Amino acid sequence: MPKESLLWKQLRDSTQGKIHWQRIESGITASGIPDLNGCSQGKEVWIELKVVKGNQIGLRPMQKAWLYRRAEAGGNCFVLAKKDKTIKLYSIAADIKQIENLTWKSEADFTTETPFNWNGVVAALGL
Repeated sequence: MPKESLLWKQLRDSTQGKIHWQRIESGITASGIPDLNGCSQGKEVWIELKVVKGNQIGLRPMQKAWLYRRAEAGGNCFVLAKKDKTIKLYSIAADIKQIENLTWKSEADFTTETPFNWNGVVAALGL
């Protein structure tokens, strides 16, 4: 099982009943769309999941473009990245330089280590 799938299952299981999640499995037809859409109490977020080795987050050009366009339109976009025993949540702004320069060492909106504080992740998502 891909490591991003494990991250997804941890998030889903830890927030069950609090957030309506939709896993996006779009394939080639909608390249760049984030892995998850979540909604709670009328607030909606888009999340790209990444498992990190080294310092590169690894966003592909189409993912960067999608995140930029959605953030520019006022969407709530995030990257949830896991490296070893740490999870970081990055809010994506309508700032192409921020997206292009995003690395593990970038300032995160929220950081947690095992055991992961999923309530803190949810709060940082604004849900």
